[in-house]
Amino acid sequence: MSILHRQQYLLTFTLSLTLHLAYAQTSDDSNFFEELPIVLSASRLSQPLSEAPNAMTVIDRNMIVASGFRNIPDLFKLVPGMYASYYQSSQAIVAYHGTTDEYARRMQVMIDGRSIYLSPANTVDWANLPITIGDIERIEVVRGPDAASYGANSIQGVINIITRDAGSLDGKSLSVTRGDKGINDIATHFGKRGEDYDYRMTVAYTADNGYDNLSTVPNNLPQNSSQLLNNSNDSNQARLLNYKGSYHPEGADRYDIGFGFNHDILGVGFNDKNPSLASPFKTNGDTMHDLISNGSFIALGWVRALDNADELSLRYSHTRLDQSETLSVYLGGVLFPNPRAPLPVVQSTQTNRDDIELQHTVHTSPTNRIVYGAGYRVEQDSGQSTLPPLHLNFSSSFTTNEFRIFAHDEWRFSPDWLLNGGAMSERSRTGAQNVSPRVALNYHLTPRDTFRIGSSVAYRDPALQETNASNPKTQPGVLMVMSQTVTSPGLMPERMLSREIGYIRQFETGTLDLRVFSDQLTNGIFLSNTSQLLNGLNGNYRGIEATFKHRFDDKNDVTFNIAHELACSNGAALVASGQKVLTSSYPLNSDILSASTPNYTASLLYTRQMEHDISLNTSYYYQGSMQPFDRGVLDYQPVEHRIDVRIAKAFQGVYGLKGSLALVVQNVLNQAYTEYIATSLFNRRSMVTLTLDL
Repeated sequence: MSILHRQQYLLTFTLSLTLHLAYAQTSDDSNFFEELPIVLSASRLSQPLSEAPNAMTVIDRNMIVASGFRNIPDLFKLVPGMYASYYQSSQAIVAYHGTTDEYARRMQVMIDGRSIYLSPANTVDWANLPITIGDIERIEVVRGPDAASYGANSIQGVINIITRDAGSLDGKSLSVTRGDKGINDIATHFGKRGEDYDYRMTVAYTADNGYDNLSTVPNNLPQNSSQLLNNSNDSNQARLLNYKGSYHPEGADRYDIGFGFNHDILGVGFNDKNPSLASPFKTNGDTMHDLISNGSFIALGWVRALDNADELSLRYSHTRLDQSETLSVYLGGVLFPNPRAPLPVVQSTQTNRDDIELQHTVHTSPTNRIVYGAGYRVEQDSGQSTLPPLHLNFSSSFTTNEFRIFAHDEWRFSPDWLLNGGAMSERSRTGAQNVSPRVALNYHLTPRDTFRIGSSVAYRDPALQETNASNPKTQPGVLMVMSQTVTSPGLMPERMLSREIGYIRQFETGTLDLRVFSDQLTNGIFLSNTSQLLNGLNGNYRGIEATFKHRFDDKNDVTFNIAHELACSNGAALVASGQKVLTSSYPLNSDILSASTPNYTASLLYTRQMEHDISLNTSYYYQGSMQPFDRGVLDYQPVEHRIDVRIAKAFQGVYGLKGSLALVVQNVLNQAYTEYIATSLFNRRSMVTLTLDL
């Protein structure tokens, strides 16, 4: 039996077993069944999961703790069809449908509804989030385009990280983590619930040594090969503070405030000890150096509760990120046959964003409600680069603005039928006027069985880095000053047409969520053989996803996710026409979407509560082989298997203390695998966390 046939058999068997368990444990005459979570992110309306217009995954607080993860991006391994990996230890890549490149530009990511993507590259700097994993209450992931609710950058999905309420903690707590790879974390949490005002604050420090100076053999070479890749500089040290407050006097109004700061020192760059792998012209990304990041935000909100459960809200946020680095550039090759001494280069960038949004939710009848609103965003991006020995100085500055209006209608035109329809119209920073519609029909066949069929259109505007970059292939972590001369003029927005059929089954001890989808990409942006970015990449993603949750009893439960995806594109036709050169990245497969999309991904999280306040959590993660989107064959990723174990003991009254002690071992079997690049080798690691309630 071939590998492909075995994988297909595994998928068929798993889905059949899942359906059998779901129905076998359901009694038709029972009036009790598992309650579905209430979600907010799909349509901006509070809805049970069975009535949302998109397929969604909710990662709740219990799952976050049980996973044992210390890095937020790793949590998305619990989402079917999601790719979560690392370029370097501090530079995460999170994408839906495999990889879109190291920037993962097609995902919208928010914290409490505030967008955190960076406009120069339309990406997310996961290392610079001013929150810890302990600040998160739950994460809502919209699996599929949701531009009708959140506009550009939402063409593959939306991640909304929802932090714990201001009144969730009344007291103090201290958490300390020590582990392999230099893991050294400490976090303190303070909180107070009052009659009129609640607040919560976190002060934290996190540090690790990344991938620990490992030398790895490229995956496509024999293990006795002398060609070693060395990853010598990917450490991370972060200091952060965040605050969340809520003032709720008697009456219908609530006033929210949040702010945060973070200071990160990120190790970036490489040290290639093998001359055969080293480039004769050392670019900025090759040399080892530190990247300094300082971020901050402030968020203000006002919510008024109106009659008939209606609501009016106004939100404003300001976000700032400053980054700087000093690195060395080696001159050599054609222009300078004899290598010169390294030249120091000083670079810095600044990003400022102001965002304001007004939203109104109104019930027009007992069977219909509407949410509508408008938003305005202003962004300022600037950069400077200097070469002191050569007395060269470059700078650039951009100011852009975006305006958007949106509306969504939920109409229950019969007890069993629900129609969701909505759209967003936005004028982007490039001047394009995009309208992103969505429609979904939900049918409750029985109180336990819900079918959903939906379709939507979404757009992604080209990033500043794509339209104005002097080098669009600059690696993440290396700051880039964008020239005022547009190097890729005339780029049009990418377009995604998505169609899906969903099914949700509720039963006495869990839920089953199935999704069949087809997402069609047109006007995709690709790098041509003239080193210019062009529109013209067309592709299709199609597949099936399943999430099965089962509660054996009050002390045992399991969550299982599996996805089977196929992708295809006109990449081969672009190569044949001469628009794109078949580089070493794809020597066997010129279809860049197919090569970079794992055919199968799966995860399993099992939780058991034992006697004496001991809990045991076991998780398993599987990812099929893939070729990273914009990397060479040395970075080919074979099949990934990983098992993590977490065991924790809660205690109370020990020397007057209350808290817990947890041991986490990741990749227990030490089946080392490579991340997005071959120099990032993940092997076994362990850590211990002590938490005290003070």
